[in-house]
Amino acid sequence: MNDMSSRGLPRLRAEIDAIDDEILRLIEQRLAVSDAVAALKDSEGDGRLKFRPRRQAEVIARLAKKVARAPATLVGAVWRELMGHGLQAQARTEIVLCGPIDRAVLEAHVRSHFGYAFPLSWASTDAEALRRARDEEAIAIVAGPLPQLDRRLAICDLVRAPDGTAVAHAVGRVADEDCAVSRPEPAAGAPVSGALAPAWSPSSWRLRKAEQMPVYPDAGALSRVERRLDAAPPLVSVADIMMLRASLARVAAGQAFILQGGDCAESFAEFGADKVRDTYSLLLRMGAMLRAGSGADVVHLARIAGQFAKPRSSGSETIDGITLPTYRGDAVNGAPFASASRTPDPRRLLDAHRQAQVTIDLLHAYAAASYADLPDIHRAVGLAAQARPVSMYTSHEALLLNYEQALTRFDEASESWWAMAGHMIWIGDRTRAPDGAHVEFARGVANPVGLKCGPSLSSDDLLRLIERLDPDNRPGRLVLIGRFGAGKVGAHLPELMRATRREGRNAIWSVDPMHGNTRSVGALKTRLLGDIIAEIQAFFDIAGAEGVHAGGVHLEMTGAEVTECLGGSAPHLEADLPSNYLTHCDPRLNRAQALDVAGAVAKLLAKAARAGRDAA
Repeated sequence: MNDMSSRGLPRLRAEIDAIDDEILRLIEQRLAVSDAVAALKDSEGDGRLKFRPRRQAEVIARLAKKVARAPATLVGAVWRELMGHGLQAQARTEIVLCGPIDRAVLEAHVRSHFGYAFPLSWASTDAEALRRARDEEAIAIVAGPLPQLDRRLAICDLVRAPDGTAVAHAVGRVADEDCAVSRPEPAAGAPVSGALAPAWSPSSWRLRKAEQMPVYPDAGALSRVERRLDAAPPLVSVADIMMLRASLARVAAGQAFILQGGDCAESFAEFGADKVRDTYSLLLRMGAMLRAGSGADVVHLARIAGQFAKPRSSGSETIDGITLPTYRGDAVNGAPFASASRTPDPRRLLDAHRQAQVTIDLLHAYAAASYADLPDIHRAVGLAAQARPVSMYTSHEALLLNYEQALTRFDEASESWWAMAGHMIWIGDRTRAPDGAHVEFARGVANPVGLKCGPSLSSDDLLRLIERLDPDNRPGRLVLIGRFGAGKVGAHLPELMRATRREGRNAIWSVDPMHGNTRSVGALKTRLLGDIIAEIQAFFDIAGAEGVHAGGVHLEMTGAEVTECLGGSAPHLEADLPSNYLTHCDPRLNRAQALDVAGAVAKLLAKAARAGRDAA
């Protein structure tokens, strides 16, 4: 038997050699036909190659249906290589790459998609890559949002990662009858239309313009950190996010109120169990005051376990003639004005994840013990202790999309994607472009999402954002957080509230009375308690006039006795500001001032409740 097998092997090998010879003859024949095609194009056209991605896809699909043994992936790989080499036979054609994705990663995706026939090169800007695609024999691979395309260019394909996620556009001169998208081409930042429009995925934000994102000098280090976070445990559970969403649905129905507050930006150096407990107990005391004043249920949302980064009005700052990147929060860089500290370091994302995990563990422990451990809260507001824990949910601005994507998980039971870095995320006033990266990311996760609404937001843009973020109009999905300032809220908020009510939107309205009321005293930023309470008062008045439920308040505050804001029952003077000014970014209410605000809100809630009863 072995002897017969050994005599058969040479015959089979000779058969394979003959097949290889025939394959080579056919490849030579195919290349000769490609030469003839090129000559015909030269005689009938402008001498410039035009790509035909639709025909290529049809050829591969047709052949894949005919095979019996060969897998479709093998057919696709072989014929893409043949087509690529056929194109090279007509004219040497380069693929020009550009974008923020790690070079090795993007090149691997391009090789997997286009094969190895094309030489690769890199352009320094998207505009340069697109110019070469227009003027040379080249295909541009643009990983960022597309600018307005030249009329001679069109999207000819999407480059995808192994999981099918679209990571870049392929742009070139495409035959009119083969265009993948209809003309005119999409405007800057607009989603791709037609058959190649990418569905949402955790990484689809990478095809959009991302504002306020740090520029990391070492893209490879960033990729390694992202992979580690992708393998890390999520910080919150789907069940808890669902509980928050249900609680927020009650707010949308006018049956509850959101108390959201915490640090402007969390710090690595100042972190500790006592600090977490101070934030937790302060929110709990404030919530008890609100409940005592109005009888309303309170949803406690802490700005904690993720608030490690902040948008900034300028990307750099100059001191004594030295210009360095702006401090953007401990998850990005350090506060000291030195090059080593201010250079964005992706490893800080790992530190943020570790601190967030410890913080959430502490919150769980405090919540389980809250009614036994903090009886002074109930005595202070005249409430009897209750034998149930208080749910304290986490929230933060989803600014660092690399971090958010890496901690996003798919849940089979709900068939949904969830941002597992926190219970609720919000989009800032500086990153709310409807076609931008941050809105793109938030639209696809099932968490409750907040949207900061400032004076520059028109009612049309607001409705467009609501449609993008909450197309199904689900109660508890979307929280609109007004941040206008006491002097501007009356000019801007009524129109926005009127628009949401007119359209029958279930979005919740809340107020952030901090960010629009910042002023400078010498070299320090501060906020006046009188301005903060005035904006809250105006918010309630406008909501009542427009028939909208005043659904929440969003505060930057701390349990520490800082001297960052002015006014209150124990007022600080301007001269007191430097004595205990500790914030790394914006001024926060101290404990006494936060309780003053809670007292004022409790009275407004009670007044609104009486008005509701009288109207009934």
